[in-house]
Amino acid sequence: MKEISPEFSYIVDVRQIPLNGLSVNLTANAFECKALASRFGIPAVKSFNVQATLKKINKDRIRMHADIKAEVEQMCVVSLTPFLQEVRDSFNVIFSQEKDPSLKLNEIDLNADDEDDTEFMENGKIDVGEISSEYLSLALDPFPHAPNAVFQTKKDGENEKNAFSVLEKLQLK
Repeated sequence: MKEISPEFSYIVDVRQIPLNGLSVNLTANAFECKALASRFGIPAVKSFNVQATLKKINKDRIRMHADIKAEVEQMCVVSLTPFLQEVRDSFNVIFSQEKDPSLKLNEIDLNADDEDDTEFMENGKIDVGEISSEYLSLALDPFPHAPNAVFQTKKDGENEKNAFSVLEKLQLK
């Protein structure tokens, strides 16, 4: 099976995370931005920046908080013209090495947050770039509107010919 390599990757070995946490600042290069745009199906990713903090909760869990900022080019769903849009988002993820994190109840996390997503680490490594890319894709507007785009409807009294306009002429007997 062919292994898929992420477009924007930055691997952190959890054994290298100090007790007081690890800060990571990432910026995608031009090649990575182009690959991300292709992945997301948008005209362009002009820039993508990630500021993340990783902290150990216990020996089997890591909490990552990240702020992402990107400038992307999207197609307006109204005018079908490309326009630039700034995307900002932040997220929290708990990475776990455990098979079932709900079984480990003897550890207390004083910073527990119900909105934290849970991901599983593979071989004690976290791909900060890939998880941030996934959250960027979720933060993109699925129906982007250019700032001055206006959807125009037909004017009052204006009848358009369509497939059903013929039915209007039929009378029930």
